Amino acid sequence: MFYVWFWLLLIDLPLAILRVLVAIVGPAVVLVALPFARPKGHHGNPEFPGWEMMRLPRLFAPWDNPDYGTLGNRAYGTSKAYNPFFYKNPTGFWSQWYWLAIRNPANGLSRMALFSCVQGACDYVRHEGRLVVDNGKYGRQVVWAKDGWRLFTGFYAMMPYCPWFDFECRIGFKLLPDDPERERPVGMTFIINPFKRAARR
Repeated sequence: MFYVWFWLLLIDLPLAILRVLVAIVGPAVVLVALPFARPKGHHGNPEFPGWEMMRLPRLFAPWDNPDYGTLGNRAYGTSKAYNPFFYKNPTGFWSQWYWLAIRNPANGLSRMALFSCVQGACDYVRHEGRLVVDNGKYGRQVVWAKDGWRLFTGFYAMMPYCPWFDFECRIGFKLLPDDPERERPVGMTFIINPFKRAARR
């Protein structure tokens, strides 16, 4: 476990903090980059009327969205719940800005080798602590996956402390030890939230 904690504290924790910083500057960066977005080929169905695959220039790849481009997906574009300020004009500039900078900040990092992994492609996925930690499923876990020389690590804890809120801490890669063959890319996070709404209410 020393090796796992070494990676978590000295490598993946700083990377997770860097990801937060990239997301923080996102609103300003997207504001500059969005006028230079250009259409790219897309073989799927349009997400909503007027939708097309628009991508930021490669220079701004960390703030782009590789799956849905700048216009977002069907659930976002015309939904008041997910796009509360701009759902009436889902193809407009500010709707695109909100999608990239606020709704899915720094999403492009999820495809970059330093900040993502596919746990199903790793040599193994292991954990210490609870197998599943999630809303209403309390405990802590340290998770790690090995891919050649690279170790991907993550820490997750969810604890109740009052009737209204839970304490949540999640740092590093969002690995799921109960689904080791998962093929979807796993990204990083840095969350310390003492006001997570209690799922047990």
